[in-house]
Amino acid sequence: MSNNGLNIIYTAIDQLNEQSDDGEKIVKDPDTRLFGGDGGIDSLDLVNLVVAIEHHIEDTTGNTVVLVDEQTMAMENNPFHSVATLSTYLENLLETS
Repeated sequence: MSNNGLNIIYTAIDQLNEQSDDGEKIVKDPDTRLFGGDGGIDSLDLVNLVVAIEHHIEDTTGNTVVLVDEQTMAMENNPFHSVATLSTYLENLLETS
């Protein structure tokens, strides 16, 4: 797993944590659960995280990346399971865009 994907995700997490009114913070750790099963962040936080990541990529590279589409939702292994799986997915997207 490259640090670039993690750095992008951690930047987005920092933005969300700064905006959090209820004191709930997303932990910046590869093992942090994002979606599915027991635990994970709430759905609004997940949407906000995805949007923050997409905006950060566009702002820093000029490239538009869409993290969620029909293909993503049909994947056998959900890339939004944890920070680590999202980072791997993000790295693959960035390599092919």
